[in-house]
Amino acid sequence: MVSIQKFVQNSGAAFVCLGLSSLAWLGWTGPLPAIAQLSPPVDANTLQNPASQRLLQMFSTDIQATVAACAERGKVNLAAGAGSDGAVICGDGSTQSDISYASYLDTLSNILAASGLVGFRTVVEADPRVTPEMLVTVFSSPEGTATFYNAIQSVIVQSQLLPANAEDSTALLTNEVVGKLRDNLRSPADLEGLLGTTEQYVQVVDNFCTAPGMSVDQAQQETPGLTPIQLYAICVQESGMADEILQLVN
Repeated sequence: MVSIQKFVQNSGAAFVCLGLSSLAWLGWTGPLPAIAQLSPPVDANTLQNPASQRLLQMFSTDIQATVAACAERGKVNLAAGAGSDGAVICGDGSTQSDISYASYLDTLSNILAASGLVGFRTVVEADPRVTPEMLVTVFSSPEGTATFYNAIQSVIVQSQLLPANAEDSTALLTNEVVGKLRDNLRSPADLEGLLGTTEQYVQVVDNFCTAPGMSVDQAQQETPGLTPIQLYAICVQESGMADEILQLVN
């Protein structure tokens, strides 16, 4: 059986690639940095492939606008909390009134967590030595959780998604993502059922992952029984990004 250390390394690589690439491919306009040492490189050429272009076009304009909030105003200062109107506060001190703080944090952490789960699922399917039970074990231990916390924190810093030197904001987003990963990895069945049934998968692809897309609430009404993270995970999977990232990891 593969060691826990090796498993964390491989899964961490998949998470970092999928998580960071998802942000870039969803329209994030910041510079694409070098990936953390535990992951394979992703360069500008990678972002021009069919999977990246497809993912970019999947989500609704509202979701894409949420992800790109404050992109030209110093990025979102999560540590500052919400403005008086509940909107995000940008790094330059201004507010972007059309994007709520709660929506930004929830959307961003959902996409990162979904990307990570698809990455984990990809590793499990590619390596018979790795099982969903192993993931559950890793996330149920303080040491395993800490390893992924550090990897996630590293990629958020390197992505320059948040304001420079925004340690409090980075910690806040990292905690949110780790919490969602842990909540979605309480049993092996969670990973096995990540993409829903075949019927649900097709419905989500047709409605949520196909332009012009729709809101998460609308998608859940169209396809009951799926969480927001599952909706995003299906889009990440459908884009073909997981297969391409697996080639980099190997």
